[in-house]
Amino acid sequence: MNRNTEYESLLRELESTPAALDGCVERAQARLRARRRRRRILGIPAGTLAACFAGFVLLVNLFPTFAYACGGVPVLRELAKAVAWSPSLSAAVENAYVQPIEQSKTVNGITATVHYVIVDQKQVNLFFTLEGEGYESLTAEMPEFSPHQACSILGADFRQSPGTMLRFALDYGDEDVPETFSMTFSVTGERADREEVQAPAAISSLEEDLLTPPDHAPDAVLATFTFDLRFDPADTAPGRHVAVNESFTLDGQTLTVTDVEFYPTHVRVNVEGDGDNTAWLKGLDFYLENEDGQRFGSISNGVIASGDTDTPAMVSYRLESPYFARCDSLTLHITGARWLEKAHERVHIDLAAGSAEWMPEGVTLQRVQKEAKGWVITCLVDDGFLSTPFAMTFYDRAGNVYEMRQMGMSTHLEGGKSELMLPLPDYTEDEVWLEAQYSHTSQEPVPVVIPIV
Repeated sequence: MNRNTEYESLLRELESTPAALDGCVERAQARLRARRRRRRILGIPAGTLAACFAGFVLLVNLFPTFAYACGGVPVLRELAKAVAWSPSLSAAVENAYVQPIEQSKTVNGITATVHYVIVDQKQVNLFFTLEGEGYESLTAEMPEFSPHQACSILGADFRQSPGTMLRFALDYGDEDVPETFSMTFSVTGERADREEVQAPAAISSLEEDLLTPPDHAPDAVLATFTFDLRFDPADTAPGRHVAVNESFTLDGQTLTVTDVEFYPTHVRVNVEGDGDNTAWLKGLDFYLENEDGQRFGSISNGVIASGDTDTPAMVSYRLESPYFARCDSLTLHITGARWLEKAHERVHIDLAAGSAEWMPEGVTLQRVQKEAKGWVITCLVDDGFLSTPFAMTFYDRAGNVYEMRQMGMSTHLEGGKSELMLPLPDYTEDEVWLEAQYSHTSQEPVPVVIPIV
């Protein structure tokens, strides 16, 4: 379907607009035209959808009464709801930076429809629905791509009601988003009339449960879908790169912001650590601010950083995008960091003695238990950390690698703590080395301020 056909189709779809909304779309179109006339320092707007679609999504965001009245256009309404959590994607929708796909396939009574994509040079956000009569919930399993895509993949929420707008997100590193590829994914689900499954035999303790590998069969695949996707080259064109090369010091470590990349869906701040640093940078607390004081913070639901292939350091950090905002200047404010001391990449624990040489900041070794199927290490962790302090891998004295398979967590205990349980299944040694995700954090009383544009 070409753009003219899309335009005519969407116009026909909106011909039955409720009388109470007469004139709303025209006013939104005028607002959109005025917005497009503004000077932008961060890129050229795509303008890839019909004006009636742009007017609709603007009204959904600006006037709740319009969203309430638009029951006759459910897919567009669901897209607006699906991106409400993301300032960048919401701005992309408001500015018509959306490509309609509308590919639909039905297999074994399950219908999958890829409705829209929001795509730029480094990210792809695919929005789709699953339908199936008689199903209480449906799940899109992790997708595969042909040819293989060198990217991080964020899967869709599982066990969602049929008709829920779902999302696959792809975040590319050194490579760029291609103009075309094929996506294949399977669907599992639960029927509304399913019989209750008899509960498994009780496990004697949580420790035993964590050490026991899952014995349940995987959910049966109901259908498998393949979609051939092609993106508008105007949207996968290069973003804007701004060279910065500004060095600064945090917690005694020297860092350099080398450059900043601006895309419609996100911003990338690229950072290098000095070779003489005693710690790897593992996280940044920072934001962009424009001349009006509007802030663009960390990504709320997606990839927030990517790492170096040769070291534990994280070197590229994501922020919400000011691409569609009216910005005459942007300044980077760095307020804190998370570090991994190079001398503390692993935590040695004497299992027999129940002691550790050191623990990451905010983590206390509580107990070590020997079970028939291995060991379980229990720690108390300060609430507020976004990730666990340890990786799923652990090592013996010879450096052999083992996998935990799962972790246990009890959150919000008394005293603002969480209990983290680390199982070492089938492990017989009396000492272990855990892989630390960080060693400590630092906060800057006076933020580091770096002008970007």
